[in-house]
Amino acid sequence: MRQLAGMRVLAILALGAALAAGPAAAAGPSASSSSASQQAPATRQERLTSAESFLPMPTLSAGVIQRNASSGAIVLDMGIDILDADLRHRARLNAPRLRDALRTALAAYATTFYRDRTAPDPDELTRLLQQAVDRTLGAEGARVLLVNIIYQRRQGAR
Repeated sequence: MRQLAGMRVLAILALGAALAAGPAAAAGPSASSSSASQQAPATRQERLTSAESFLPMPTLSAGVIQRNASSGAIVLDMGIDILDADLRHRARLNAPRLRDALRTALAAYATTFYRDRTAPDPDELTRLLQQAVDRTLGAEGARVLLVNIIYQRRQGAR
């Protein structure tokens, strides 16, 4: 019985030591010894531009419905350039509303304006997105910038 209690104490001590060493072991080699580990990966904004006025938006997508059937999806990468600091602050505070308005505008474009098997029209898409941003922020001064527009046709769609 005494041996069993001693083994439990040893097991608890070993577990405690392993838990204490866990974070240090997970960190790997010393962070100060490698210059690569000191450099953080670039954020999405840093990859696109170094301008503070640029507010990147998450990738948006909307299904393309033609003749009551899904024929594919439009995928959009974009950002908003806002030179006015107060308006940029308001845009950051209203980011969920902005994303919703942009998704709604993209869905309207995909179901109403886009025609299957054609290239998406960046002018029309920008116009709809710009209207959504201006309406959401309640003021002009934010400029929609498209980074990438992709139409992905559904496999097997005719």
